[in-house]
Amino acid sequence: MPPRPPLPDWVDREGAVLVDAQRATRVLGAVTPENAAAERARLVRQAEAGRPVVPAWTYARNDRADTRRALEASCARLERERGVLARLHLEKARELLLEARIAEAAGTAAIGPLAEARFGDPLGADGADAALATSRARAWVAEEPSTEARGVISSDARDPGSLVSRLRARVAALGLPFEVVAHPGLASLAAVGERQIFVAEGRPLSARDVERIVVHEIEGHARPRARAANRGLAILIAGTAKGACDQEGYALVLEERGGFLSSARRRELGARHLVVGAMRGGATFADAVQAVIGWGLPPRDAVLVAERAFRGGTGASPGLGRERVYIEAYLRVKARLDAHAADEEVLAAGQIAVREIEAVRGLL
Repeated sequence: MPPRPPLPDWVDREGAVLVDAQRATRVLGAVTPENAAAERARLVRQAEAGRPVVPAWTYARNDRADTRRALEASCARLERERGVLARLHLEKARELLLEARIAEAAGTAAIGPLAEARFGDPLGADGADAALATSRARAWVAEEPSTEARGVISSDARDPGSLVSRLRARVAALGLPFEVVAHPGLASLAAVGERQIFVAEGRPLSARDVERIVVHEIEGHARPRARAANRGLAILIAGTAKGACDQEGYALVLEERGGFLSSARRRELGARHLVVGAMRGGATFADAVQAVIGWGLPPRDAVLVAERAFRGGTGASPGLGRERVYIEAYLRVKARLDAHAADEEVLAAGQIAVREIEAVRGLL
């Protein structure tokens, strides 16, 4: 293979802007309420008692003005450049600029339209991905409720079989540059940051749940990020525009390969997708919880599903709505790898969008 040609002079400068902006923006942290754990416990009690569930979340103030200015200046410079590499940097800079605005809007009605612009557009050119994902979500929610064993191990217990323990063991075995820490307000069971893997505190999990999450977070997220960091190219470290979405799809493909995409998991994913659609159609948090309970999920799970969709919002108006990308991305990544198995090397090299596989292949 011939050596890669020299990179343009601007790459280091604009790449540094992307990496710095990604570190500073931290959308998921910004949209996590300060009182998430206490409110979740209260809302679950309300739901279990059949009473209205109206969240009273509070959010930290998030000022991203410096980050926005740096990204705006970078976009202006990149618009004067030509070529695929310039396009990759420009589209990622615009995506991060939108995420900075989302972070600043946490806790206000302004977050809804911004989040719609970031996560709501159909990623398929003709909207086919979105339509197929919604159809799949409805089918998954309609499946018979699972008879799988309920969780018995606390997510952050000292037990060697807990999620924290299993993630730490896997990180150590692979020599990954991540610290595993418990987080009281996390809406998801686990999440991978730049150098940390966060685990929700006090959530009951089965042994099978634990192994599924280890596959999802380590193989789907942590290892690709470590590979990108080792290559040292900023656009790989930051990821391409829409790369974070398709990485969720890749993680679900890995779950399926491991036999972890069970009926219970499918119903959860389907419910999360449909709740985002309902939210964008005007449903409130209370409406969403009642809908999910009507689909046969227990009240605690219904509150968690609704919380993930509405996080960053007030519960009366739309929140982040990131949950809709999972099934869309899963279907897109699965179709691509079924047709082009060798493309997995690219998808596993960082947060890479399916549509950018050919553009990134040359960088590898």
